[in-house]
Amino acid sequence: MQVVVRVGNLALGVVVTALVVRHLGQSGYGQWSTALVVLSLVAYFMNFGMESVAVREAARQPQREHEWIGAVIFLRLVLIVPVTLASVGAMVLLHRSHEMLVASLILAVAMPFGGVSSLGLLFQLRVDNRVPMLVLSIRSILWTAAVVAIVVQGGGMVWLAIAMAATNAAGSAVQAVAAWRLEARWPRPSRAQLRPLIHAGMSVGIAGVLVTAYARIDQVIVYGLGSSRQAGLYGAVYNVLDQSHFVPLSILTTLAPVLAASWPGDRAKLLRTARLIAELLAVTSFGALAFAIVAAGPFVHLVFGPGFAHAAPALPVLGGAFVLICMGYLTFNLLLVLELEKRLLSIAVAALVFNVVGNVILVPWVGFIGAAWMTVATEAMVLLLAVRLIMQKLELSHRELSQLHPGRMLRTALAASVLGAVLDVMRIVHVPFGALVAAACAAYPALLFALRALSLDDVRLVLRRGEQA
Repeated sequence: MQVVVRVGNLALGVVVTALVVRHLGQSGYGQWSTALVVLSLVAYFMNFGMESVAVREAARQPQREHEWIGAVIFLRLVLIVPVTLASVGAMVLLHRSHEMLVASLILAVAMPFGGVSSLGLLFQLRVDNRVPMLVLSIRSILWTAAVVAIVVQGGGMVWLAIAMAATNAAGSAVQAVAAWRLEARWPRPSRAQLRPLIHAGMSVGIAGVLVTAYARIDQVIVYGLGSSRQAGLYGAVYNVLDQSHFVPLSILTTLAPVLAASWPGDRAKLLRTARLIAELLAVTSFGALAFAIVAAGPFVHLVFGPGFAHAAPALPVLGGAFVLICMGYLTFNLLLVLELEKRLLSIAVAALVFNVVGNVILVPWVGFIGAAWMTVATEAMVLLLAVRLIMQKLELSHRELSQLHPGRMLRTALAASVLGAVLDVMRIVHVPFGALVAAACAAYPALLFALRALSLDDVRLVLRRGEQA
């Protein structure tokens, strides 16, 4: 359900991004995308790792889930004022136009709705995707309609900010009503849960801030050391990477509680679930990388217009980063489940330093392409360090290691490689972009089944909605 709904919302997101990019232009979109990045960095402090910890503990203690979720809501509401003030201060320092400043202030004022969004944890713990996907769809549809109206009427960043704040508020309201109908009891914070939530959340939160920083600081560096134009080019293709996060989010939102509930009582189930997640992530991310390598130019030209053609070389690079990011979602959840959040902090510090230093060196030299390659290098370093920690913690036996062989992932890589070769031949003979998309949608599933990267049993399991899992 999540994948189908998120694919539809991804399509809307691509359309909206194309409209906003074309409407604001390179410089205007550079300011808009930079403002969103800065606000998202500061807004992370309203979560600060608490939701991940609450999911882990509530999955292990279902009888206390309302206390854990109530504690998250309470702490998020407490943090609203300082986070909002920090957002305002950051944008006052960074704005390059009056319109950028006003739009940023509107988005900062809308942050209080973030506290209510924690009610979505109730649905995640029940592996119930209906309400979260309904909320996502409502926000996407309203946002698309608003953007179309603003573009037609010739509105600017300020109207876009008003529309974004209103659509987010509408989604939060629907989610709150659905949560109220789901449970007769409203989640209330418990003093017994507040203290461990803060204690465990501090390590996860600081690490999460650093992860968000090294993942998004490149946009700010391109904006500062380059220009609004370069930031606009990079922000356009990076937005495609952002939209693609629906893949790991869909899989981990459903299976993160399963991972948490498996440890430490059912080690074998933890390993089975982790392997399944890795295989599912490989199927989607490898195929996306193959398509990006071949079709980056026509995709950018079609979606963003000829004015953004110079951004196309960054898309395949970010496609490689997407593969690593997908696996990073899995390792992050495993580190959290294995209670290695303090070690995660050291990895995040190293990644941030590595990313900032690399971007400061490369961006003035090769522009936003350097930022894209630093994203790949940073994600690769983080993944290797995280896997090393996980292997040390699990102390896998030879039998367990033999069960984790990457057989299906290697076959998935082969299927993606063949797909890329087929699409490249089609591109050389000047096949239209629409035909490339249709060929990819038809050929990739066929290759996955032919090379036994997927089987009919996998499809039957999904169609049964896990009844026999």
